[in-house]
Amino acid sequence: MKRFMVIVGLGIVISLASAQAGWAEMPQRASTTVARYPTQQSEIRPTISWHTSLESGWAESRRRNVPMVIYITTDPCKYCNAMKNDTWRDRSVQQDLAGDFVAIELSPEQNSSTLHRIKIDAYPTTLIGVPEGKIIASRQGYQPAAAMKSLLREAKHLIINRR
Repeated sequence: MKRFMVIVGLGIVISLASAQAGWAEMPQRASTTVARYPTQQSEIRPTISWHTSLESGWAESRRRNVPMVIYITTDPCKYCNAMKNDTWRDRSVQQDLAGDFVAIELSPEQNSSTLHRIKIDAYPTTLIGVPEGKIIASRQGYQPAAAMKSLLREAKHLIINRR
């Protein structure tokens, strides 16, 4: 029985490592391209366009007059990959983002000069910023879909009360 449990456990570890390797093997994006997280593995057309530079995302935020969700990640981070696979692929999170926010993904590998100005203590970090350039909310570490929905609702509430 113990041998069977060890084999099953190894199978789970290998399958999780394979899933994470899929994100690591993705080609690197230039800072002006748009990253996308599809809602399902087989889905071709994603609903969220992710800016990979703060400047382009902030410009869209000002143009549309909507807040920004700034997701700060790094390549060798299992919790960042878990958020990419779970949280950002959740349909309800995607719906909230698509309608009411500009999504921006930053990483030290692609945005070192921008992130040099921001003190990041943990990966992943999620920030909510307003078009004027002020950060109004933040969360460190892995955020499951329900926690992200709560953060997005909280941000909308803060923004409505500011007006």
